[in-house]
Amino acid sequence: MPEARARTPQQRAARELARTPTANPYRGALSDPFSSPVADPARTERGTTGTGSTPAGSGGLSADRQPAYRPATGTPGSATLAGILGIALGLTLGLFGLLLLTIVSLQNDYGAPDRSFYRGTDSGYVVLGLVDFGLAMCCGIGGIVLMTGRVSGRIAITAGGWATLLLSGFWLLDADVNPAVPIVLAVAAATMLFFSYQQPVTYWLGVLPSPQPE
Repeated sequence: MPEARARTPQQRAARELARTPTANPYRGALSDPFSSPVADPARTERGTTGTGSTPAGSGGLSADRQPAYRPATGTPGSATLAGILGIALGLTLGLFGLLLLTIVSLQNDYGAPDRSFYRGTDSGYVVLGLVDFGLAMCCGIGGIVLMTGRVSGRIAITAGGWATLLLSGFWLLDADVNPAVPIVLAVAAATMLFFSYQQPVTYWLGVLPSPQPE
């Protein structure tokens, strides 16, 4: 019987290896806020007893292993507001461009027979109307694309917003324009840019990597 119970060195090494606890492969690794957290039995036990607390250096993880900086699922409110402002601004600028082209067309049809003196003004209105159409496409389409979670939408409304601010300043210097119109457009463009560059929108679009624990 003693001889039957004798083990070879390989069997003893295999037994010791089987009794050795496996190391946690996730220990010391940076946490991914977009992946499901790995359950920690010790932390779960402390959380159920009500005596556990978030240790220092845990990277902002709460007792239920959820990152404090994890963005909410779905479209952030700032992105939705920026998109709505972009669509509204695009519709307004498109209406302005249509009115300018309509004025030029009506003047050519029902104005004075000889309009050679006004050709420069008519061409300026046409160019300004086309610029308004371009800005309307940037703001309107950019707002829609931004709400779908694409960076190209924010790029489009950034270009349209800054151009609208510059044109609003140009229109504000014109004595023939009501000051309330460019001021309202400038405020709408600035608000759109402000909401589109909020931190939740930046993380949601994936422009910057999510913060990692130290």
